[in-house]
Amino acid sequence: MNRPEQRRHPRFRFDGAAILVFDDAEARRTVAVTHYCNVSRRGACVQTPTTAGLDVGSRLHILPQPYLERREVIVVNRQLEFLHLELPDSQEFSEYEVAEMVRGGPVAP
Repeated sequence: MNRPEQRRHPRFRFDGAAILVFDDAEARRTVAVTHYCNVSRRGACVQTPTTAGLDVGSRLHILPQPYLERREVIVVNRQLEFLHLELPDSQEFSEYEVAEMVRGGPVAP
């Protein structure tokens, strides 16, 4: 399965919250609370906030629960309901952090 197909088939469903910090369409600093539905060491899929200004290539910060350590991410795919975010090598989550975030467990595909 290639990378775009993997994004269409989430391995996990979570109720985890994530805080996004970014500049909106009017260049105002915005904080949005959203939920993530998939997470890995190098990225996350989150529900798209209702605020305008996030497009492919946008840089923002994510603070996922239960960790509130700020990580820089880049929007690599924007759909109506979801944003697919990628973390640079220097910002990736540790295996322990991912395990804590997915503690709710996987659901059957």
